[in-house]
Amino acid sequence: MRHVTIIGGGISGLATAFYLQEKSRECGEEVQYTLVESSPNLGGKITTERVGDFVVEGGPDLMLTQKPWGMQLCHDLGLGDQLISTNDDRRHTFLLQKGKLVPFPNDFTLLPTRLTSFVRSPMFSIRGKLRMGMDLIIPARKEIGDESLADFIRRRFGQETVDKIGGPLLAAIHQADPERLSLLSTFPRFATMEQEHGSLIRAMRAQRRKRPSPQGRPPAMFKSLKTGLGEMVDALEKKLNGCIRKGCPVTEVRPRSHGFEVTLSREMFLTDVLVLAVPADVAAELVNPFASQLGEILGTIRYVSTGTVSLGYRKAEIANQHELNGFGFLVPKSEGRFISGCTWSSSKLQHRAPEDGVLIRVFVGGPGQEEIISLDDGDLVQLTRREIGDILGITAKPIVQRIHRWPRGRPQYDVGHLERVARIESLAETIPGLFLTGSAYRGSGIPDCVREALHTVDRILGVRCGEGS
Repeated sequence: MRHVTIIGGGISGLATAFYLQEKSRECGEEVQYTLVESSPNLGGKITTERVGDFVVEGGPDLMLTQKPWGMQLCHDLGLGDQLISTNDDRRHTFLLQKGKLVPFPNDFTLLPTRLTSFVRSPMFSIRGKLRMGMDLIIPARKEIGDESLADFIRRRFGQETVDKIGGPLLAAIHQADPERLSLLSTFPRFATMEQEHGSLIRAMRAQRRKRPSPQGRPPAMFKSLKTGLGEMVDALEKKLNGCIRKGCPVTEVRPRSHGFEVTLSREMFLTDVLVLAVPADVAAELVNPFASQLGEILGTIRYVSTGTVSLGYRKAEIANQHELNGFGFLVPKSEGRFISGCTWSSSKLQHRAPEDGVLIRVFVGGPGQEEIISLDDGDLVQLTRREIGDILGITAKPIVQRIHRWPRGRPQYDVGHLERVARIESLAETIPGLFLTGSAYRGSGIPDCVREALHTVDRILGVRCGEGS
């Protein structure tokens, strides 16, 4: 019987433990596992607070349906009937422009690939619209290799598109600087579309021609759970039958002739397989004593600090101040604001506020503004309320306020990230029984982390189950 130790109790570690438990049973292989988490709670950045009838998400609040692994996990946990979609009747997302909220076009996806929508939009200048149209005649890039998201958008659509879409929207998905964000690690299909069609506008036209006519409403792009994504963590904790150690920091791991020696603050135990489902810098500290090259390159993956401030109001008290009829708004750096965006949670999703209440969530920190999350609670709420008052006109006093800080919590996929990850994986493979998984490598969203957990489990069990990769 093999023993597997999983260090890290975020979604990556939890999904690894769950699928190891399920798949080893299917394979007929007996596997014991221990999951070790340094904090007193499982879930990592997935944290849901229920304050009366308000459902406050501290970290992620949605899962992208185009990546099916998050949905798969929910169904495997018996939570399929709890999945809910975003509200289709409130699709508008806005951009703050010269202090005013300007809606993105209705059929907007991620880039201006349907020119007619942007020609009619007040978001862009005439010059900016003409520059977008040049995507049809600018030749595809000849060089093979990575580039920044900003460089790619600038080449195809111009600087105005970088300022109004590349930074506020695309880079905001990863809470990153578009000038440093790796295109191939985050939006590889854009590069593929350019190479195959020479133009993103032509590529989207070709895709629309191939696509069958939609019957009824299009499928939702995002889903969540009725009572918050924390329900997923609760379900995982209930399903796991291995040894779960919370509030137990790992102080050292040491390879042995067969397996590893794992040291906690007051004890040591042996394990055959070690899975590091922790941030890259934490993994670097653990492996440095016996794999310095691996530790060094793990340490080159940057992290930035972010945070959210959630504010709940009585609906009657803000009714004459703003309708919140949309999903929220994004803030370009050119606006000089202290916030990067705001989600109108109770407009975007059902079951996020009582009938007589509304809930909004404001994003702070990130590249260039990390120091903001170091403000004390009172100052941070005051700053957030002032920004919301200026932009939305909401001056009412919130009846619920929650702050969630994530110091060095967001991995940055800088240009060349995939090459770094390939090198990390190559070095890790030279250490028998060591596996790395998590948000630092090949995707930081919940579905990405679940996919990588599944891949890790298949590699652990591959020799016995014939599923190795």
